[in-house]
Amino acid sequence: MANYRHIVRQILPLHEDSVNPLELYPADDRTPASDRPWLMVNMVSSADGASSVDGLSGGLGGEGDRAVFRAVRSSCDWILVGAQTVRDERYRLPGVVAEVGALREAKGWAPAPRLAVVSRSGDLDPSLPLFAPPTDGQAPPLIITGPTPDPSAIARLDPTVEWCHLEDSTPTAVLEALNVRGAQVVLLEGGPSVNGQFFDAELVDELCLTISPHFVGGESPRIVTGRQAPNPADLALSRLLEHDHALFARYVRS
Repeated sequence: MANYRHIVRQILPLHEDSVNPLELYPADDRTPASDRPWLMVNMVSSADGASSVDGLSGGLGGEGDRAVFRAVRSSCDWILVGAQTVRDERYRLPGVVAEVGALREAKGWAPAPRLAVVSRSGDLDPSLPLFAPPTDGQAPPLIITGPTPDPSAIARLDPTVEWCHLEDSTPTAVLEALNVRGAQVVLLEGGPSVNGQFFDAELVDELCLTISPHFVGGESPRIVTGRQAPNPADLALSRLLEHDHALFARYVRS
């Protein structure tokens, strides 16, 4: 029998003693109900609501979280993230997951998701891992800025990135910029303030939430911060997995 620590169990909708997240998340139906891409949010939270430890989310993760994270990323054709999260988490370009290659090809997707970074000024350090030369199956990052980004910042990153300068950099405009580039499923990975903007705009279709079995305390932000939407978003629990006391919940907008 496999060691318990290496088993991901499904609790809902049906109990299964062992499941493979890579066979679950990429197969979920994500047909958008409007003329924009489906928007997923993927975040991790401690049992007491912290989204990070010492400013980084990695301290809340574990083996199961890494498996689910890999599966969630395999379920989209674009990943969207805020500039500060790129700096703090030392982002790299998403890699190719061979196990889902045939499924992505059938959808007309590239072998690896493209990554877009929201940065009004475009001020990003070219030495960040994100700007290393792409390998097979990867594409350069798309940097989405406001209408007047810092010219010196653009000069530092050219020609290693693709640029998108938006006159109106609202969440709706950001999604539209990805839509015109063929995006079908967009995965938003934060940070919390960026998440808050998209929740407030009522654009989030799905929340993939890891609940880590840790008590953190302190003043870490929640997974969503910023202005509170007038009406709370109602979500329905679609699936619940468990691994080594961590829970992995998939919610969809009800």
